[in-house]
Amino acid sequence: MIALIFSWLAQGLFFLVVACFVLYVALELRVLAASRRAEGRRLTPWGSAPQGVLLQSQPRVSVLLPICNESAVVGRLIDAVCAMHYPADKFEVLVLDDSSDHTSALAQQRVSAWAATGVNIRWLGREHRQGFKAGNLRYGIRQTKGEFFVIFDADFAPPVDFLLRTIPCFTDPSLGFLQTGIGYENRDINFLTRFQAMEMGHQQVVTVGLSAEGDMASLSGSSCVWRRSCVESLGGWDDSTVTEDVDLGYRAQISDWKYVYLRDVVSMSVLPETVSAFRVQRERWGRGLMHSAFKHVRKMFHQPMPVLKRMHALAMMFSSLLLASIYGLVLLTLPLNYLVNFDGLGIHWVAVVFFAVVAIWGLNNFFAARKGAGIQGKPPGLWRILWDTYVYVALFLPMAWYYFVGGLRALRGVHGDFSRTPKGADERHGALPPVHRVLWLGEVFTLLYSVLAMVVAWRESNYFLLPINLTVCLGFGLMLWQSWHEGSLRLRQSGRKDHLMPQRILITGATSAIGSALAREYAAPKVTLILHGRRLDVLDQVAADCIAQGAKVQLHALDVRDGAALQAWLEELEALDLVIINAGMNTHIGPQGQAEPWDQVEALLAVNLQASMRIAQAVLPAMRVRGRGQIAFMSSLAGYFGLPVTPSYSASKAGIKAYGEALRGWLAPEGIQINVVMPGYVRSPMCDAMPGPKPWLWPPQRAARAIVRGLARNRARISFPFPLDLGTWCLAVLPAAVSHRIVRWMGYGA
Repeated sequence: MIALIFSWLAQGLFFLVVACFVLYVALELRVLAASRRAEGRRLTPWGSAPQGVLLQSQPRVSVLLPICNESAVVGRLIDAVCAMHYPADKFEVLVLDDSSDHTSALAQQRVSAWAATGVNIRWLGREHRQGFKAGNLRYGIRQTKGEFFVIFDADFAPPVDFLLRTIPCFTDPSLGFLQTGIGYENRDINFLTRFQAMEMGHQQVVTVGLSAEGDMASLSGSSCVWRRSCVESLGGWDDSTVTEDVDLGYRAQISDWKYVYLRDVVSMSVLPETVSAFRVQRERWGRGLMHSAFKHVRKMFHQPMPVLKRMHALAMMFSSLLLASIYGLVLLTLPLNYLVNFDGLGIHWVAVVFFAVVAIWGLNNFFAARKGAGIQGKPPGLWRILWDTYVYVALFLPMAWYYFVGGLRALRGVHGDFSRTPKGADERHGALPPVHRVLWLGEVFTLLYSVLAMVVAWRESNYFLLPINLTVCLGFGLMLWQSWHEGSLRLRQSGRKDHLMPQRILITGATSAIGSALAREYAAPKVTLILHGRRLDVLDQVAADCIAQGAKVQLHALDVRDGAALQAWLEELEALDLVIINAGMNTHIGPQGQAEPWDQVEALLAVNLQASMRIAQAVLPAMRVRGRGQIAFMSSLAGYFGLPVTPSYSASKAGIKAYGEALRGWLAPEGIQINVVMPGYVRSPMCDAMPGPKPWLWPPQRAARAIVRGLARNRARISFPFPLDLGTWCLAVLPAAVSHRIVRWMGYGA
């Protein structure tokens, strides 16, 4: 009898979750249809206004920048905000600093620099960090004079015409606030950032539809504009929840203030790049979103609105609870396999319906996510679409676990426990809050639990729930694999002694895409970076970013073809721990097969080969005296097999590869490490100019991290990405007739 009661209870919970999910998907599909209908409309009245147009009738605006220990991004934020176009006498910037580290010093330096140019900018710090971001904003607005508040979190960078395109929307006095679109600079770093960019992109497409239909929406609260009278009428930000922006947005919409969502005004942001940061962020979001939903649902029901709009409001407010309940469904799979005989019961039909709706939701979500994330180009083939969609859906299951924990903590009254999301270099060294260990252990438990559920299902011949557990194993397995990779990297970094880490690093070609990414990757306290390039203006920006991360920076601009000047400069430098010889150029045949111009060929060989060898010869004597040092030569996968479209470039890279490998064999007994870096295609102006296809194109940040890892391990060849590396190596060992046929088939040459 007890087993029967538990059986029906488990089935009832399963049916309830599936029914809520089906209803949610139906409502979301309706919103996505509304979003498609809204395409092509001009969302902003000033969308075509030329940059720099100063409208003297504009109201006074106060830009609020709440920050807390954001050394990696604070300089970028302040520079982007102060560069916005708006009448100077009606524009003020307040840096609201709750930092307890060197972020404050960096922020005050940037504030002083911009104030000297005439920008009305102030730095404000509180003695006690009460109320976290909400308390900081409440403190800040008391110091402002603006009719409108513009808010950016520390990891944002708005476009220069942000104010000119948003403030004119407030001609309607009932418009209380406005949210703009968000793009992500680091979306291609790893599978986790790509997933987040697509998930957040999907949410933005959904918000377009909600805005077009006039339905309630949950907005991020950064890259937004608030009317001062709206904020004051609502009592300002509430620090009783960790999602204070969502809370204020709910109160505004329930109080009949209107909102506008401007998807075509895009501020750039950064995503968490590590699983640890992602876990903690999503637990906090889930906890805050559920707290805000239950806090305001009663007021929402008292608000007169049509039934359909109320259903959309409920679906939006409790979507986080629905996601958490999906984890509850995962937990039901084991008892259902024990307690229920699936033959002849309706549960297997419910399971089929659930899987079908998940497939529909996943495919719609996948394509909307690609669009919202700004992923251009033709979608992949059918099988790749199905696989990518399956992986995309699988990654929602670990997120369901994070929201589940957040919901449990919210039920226990944990509403104000705020753990900021690390950004940039902070992710590599910051301490993790206690909840992170709970989330990680839960992932391990869930993976083992699902494996056990599959074993039981197989033994009991109850196969209908196997797809759920298989998907759980994929999603949680990916997270645990990435977590292991992150943990091993942390262990290597913490285990290395300071005297063994490179302290003085020379990077030539630091104005290039890879060179600048490497500089930012190595930038840290106690590190001195000597950055070389041909353009001081670009070097200045790279240096500013590195200094913001605590590094000391020395700059030098010269043409490496000037051998005498290059030699004299290198001889003046103090002992170097690591030299990355990265300066390079490219040339290629013409569109009709014209030969490469000989002056360009000479310049290319002088830069790529001769200058690289001269730099090595200049720095080696001091390293040999010390008995240690490291030199990295920037070759290319084109050094394996010459591409018909870039013969001189391929020759120079093959030459520097052979030279570096020869030096490694010669100098290894003396303690000198020589490495040859062989990248594939890395997004950059030089790469864009190259003819031919560019498979497996990597962003420079991802390439820089692969190089840093390879240099730390002293790998002889640091080559990537793997498929292209393997392919070009095969071209080198295959018979030439076969290799050239493959190259022509791939689109290189005639």
